[in-house]
Amino acid sequence: MLGSNTRTQRSVSSVQLPAEFIASASAAPHFNYLTKDFVIDLRRKENKETPQDNGDERRGVSKTGLKDLLHQRWEAAKKFDAFNYSLNCMYRCLDGQYELSMQLNIERGDLRRKPMHFKNIKEPFNSHRFNFTKLNDREVMMYLKCEDDPLSDDPLDRHLVAVNASPLERDHSLIIPSVNKCLPQVLTPLAVRLAVDLMLLAQDDGFHVLFNSLLGQASVNHLHLHCLYWPYDSDLINRKHESLHDVENAYVIRPPRWLCSAFVFQLTDVNLYSKFKENIFKCVEYLTTQNQAHNLFFTRAQPIRVTGPDREEDRKGLRPQYVTAYIFPRTNMIGAKPPNNFNPAANELAGNLTAYTIRFFEAATEQAVVRIIEEEASLADDVFQNLCFDLADILSARPLGTSRPSKNSLLEGLTSPEIDELRDSFQSFMPRSPTIRDRKDRTQSAPERVQFHVS
Repeated sequence: MLGSNTRTQRSVSSVQLPAEFIASASAAPHFNYLTKDFVIDLRRKENKETPQDNGDERRGVSKTGLKDLLHQRWEAAKKFDAFNYSLNCMYRCLDGQYELSMQLNIERGDLRRKPMHFKNIKEPFNSHRFNFTKLNDREVMMYLKCEDDPLSDDPLDRHLVAVNASPLERDHSLIIPSVNKCLPQVLTPLAVRLAVDLMLLAQDDGFHVLFNSLLGQASVNHLHLHCLYWPYDSDLINRKHESLHDVENAYVIRPPRWLCSAFVFQLTDVNLYSKFKENIFKCVEYLTTQNQAHNLFFTRAQPIRVTGPDREEDRKGLRPQYVTAYIFPRTNMIGAKPPNNFNPAANELAGNLTAYTIRFFEAATEQAVVRIIEEEASLADDVFQNLCFDLADILSARPLGTSRPSKNSLLEGLTSPEIDELRDSFQSFMPRSPTIRDRKDRTQSAPERVQFHVS
């Protein structure tokens, strides 16, 4: 195990491991790549997913493309019993406006590691709880290294891809940035970069990178992201968006165009690579400072539209496919929620659902799914709108609060009779007296009081 002896135990502190030890800590190959290997548009990709030959004959350097190496190493891990179960999933598509897909994965609900209990978005790393320094060597699939633009200035940093012992789909793996630094589950610029780089290197429109914050369905407080393939496209890629106020290349989508609200960024040109990563990090950094749980979903999508029909599918496959990031701010989930029907995390908020019981899998409807997401994840409209105002200020380098309308601006454009009528309507409103049941309900927390069960 990576943390099984005296020397590796030091990796759970702020003291890093000797470089020569880390290099030999695992037999996993290195995946070395160049920024010229990035594919911005899958529709116009050149054949870049070919064996690498950069003149580097050092031991352990991969000569295989990312997609192939990821699959080979994931399949090889089966021989060492690295997984808690064998994938035996069923799928169905739900009727409705959102084109949701649902997977039945009973084993994941029963056999995955019990999620930990968290109280805040930013909790310090705890070496006494499960973390990825405790991985077995055979669970490490590869190390990541960018040849022409180093991922880190620290030569001791090791960025790895490891198996997910309780997978959702084939090749479901964990991306662990700077594993030796033992960072908590809070996105860093490096983590965002790794997510973007892998999306640009994997030449498959079914490949996704996911992130769940603490209080947003993350189960381990050690910085990691997920990468996996999903057999169905998320209908998010077909939806019309709206611009984030006056910010260039920043968008939002919200109900009823999608089942929950999200900030959206898209990489359409290699020259915008740095700005794309910067915008994503600024967004999640702001949500973290607000102690607002969030989920990220990276996918390939057609060019974002702000005009035309609410839904428009690229049936002929002629439009570009760009790396697109959807950031879902969501209600904070205090404590560990055991698997019931399904848990709304990054993949689920994007419309790719995993059911843990055959009963829910067979009986679930789009209406039922939307109701669960509204109760357990969706933010109130006014809360999301305030986040939009603040994020627009941050991305535009304006003082916070600049975009928020003043109280007086809410009445601008109304005539005096309309203002009087509005005032009278508020004065005539009399709230009903609370019943005994109302008073009792207010003493309970929302998750305990509001539950949905499919009969």
